[in-house]
Formats: sequence, C-alpha cells, structure tokens
Amino acid sequence: MKKKSILNLAVLCIFLILSFSCFSLTAHAKEIKSIAVLPFEMIAPEDLSYIRDGIVQMLHTRLVWKDKVTVVDQKTIDTQLNKTKDKDSTRGIEALAKSLGSDYILTGSITQFANAFSIDARVYDVQKKQWLAFSEQSTAINDLIPKMSAVSAKINKKIFNRETVIYTGLVRDEQEKIEQLKRQNPEKMMPQIPEGEREKKSSFWRFWEYL
Repeated sequence: MKKKSILNLAVLCIFLILSFSCFSLTAHAKEIKSIAVLPFEMIAPEDLSYIRDGIVQMLHTRLVWKDKVTVVDQKTIDTQLNKTKDKDSTRGIEALAKSLGSDYILTGSITQFANAFSIDARVYDVQKKQWLAFSEQSTAINDLIPKMSAVSAKINKKIFNRETVIYTGLVRDEQEKIEQLKRQNPEKMMPQIPEGEREKKSSFWRFWEYL
C-alpha cells in the first residue's frame, strides 16, 4: 500500500512537471511576435525592382529579434499573396495575417519625385485592428537604404519597444537640431505676444506717460 502511494505521488509529480513545462513553452511562444513584410510598391518612372528587393531583405534583418520577434519567410508570403484577392483593403490584410499566422503586417510604397524619394510605410496591428504610419524623405537614391534603416528603427521602437543603435542616433540627431535652433533663433523659442496685443499694451503705457 505504501509503495502504491509513493508510485502515485511520483506519477503526479511527473504530470505536474510536464504540465508546467508545456505551459511555460506555450507562454513563451505567445510572447514571440511575428511580422510579415510585404513587397513595397515602387512608384517611379524607371524600374527600381532591385531596390524593392533589397529593402525587403534589409527589413527582414532589421526587424528580427531573437526570442522576441520573428519575420515571416518571404516565399511563404509570396505564396499567400497570390491567393489573396483583396490585398489592398484592411479586410484583405487581416485575412492575409490570419493565413500567415502573423501579428503584424508591414506594407508601404516608395514614390520618386525627380531625384528625391518619399518613403511611406504602414504597419497593421492585428490584435488592436489599427494602422501605424512611418515615413522618411530621401534626397538621393543612394540614401534610400539608410532612410529605410531609420524607418525600421522607428518600427522597432514604436511597436516592439526595442531601442536600437540606429534609433538612439535618430533621437540624438533630433535633439542636436533642437539645440541648434535654440542657439540660432533664441527669440523663436520664447512665447510670442500677438501683434494686436502688443499694440494695445503699448498704447496703454503711452497713456500713463502723459499723466
């Protein structure tokens, strides 16, 4: 009888250990977020498909985060995109995210204006059912990749709360611009009195000067 009780206790302990291990693995899996990077639309008079492909590859490397964020394989995305009829609508994006098992969908476009480029990226949060927008401006084609790196850094910070070296540099550069503006135009940093109020106040004090 005593041996049977010990055996039952051992079986119960093993069951609890296995259950706890499965629960831990499931909880860990839920913590890992997944994002799918769709090919960007290139709006330009010339063929820039090679840039689009390079941007997608770069975003894959910039957004993946060990044990935190995974990026859906591009072949899997291409296969599901061919099956998606309405990929330009939110409903189509939600269907695509469901088929890919991803938490976020990243899409966007690059528009060329003469020698300048406008980068517009959007990320759809499946759980919150909302879009988040990110943008950058490039003055030359050779500057597109660095600008896309800046976009990826903003996405990492805003969505995954991941502060990268690139993001730290962006914050530092922005702070330096503000400080430079303060030094060059200190009067612009002070509260301005509307023109009408300045005239009224000036007239009031001139009235007392004649008393």
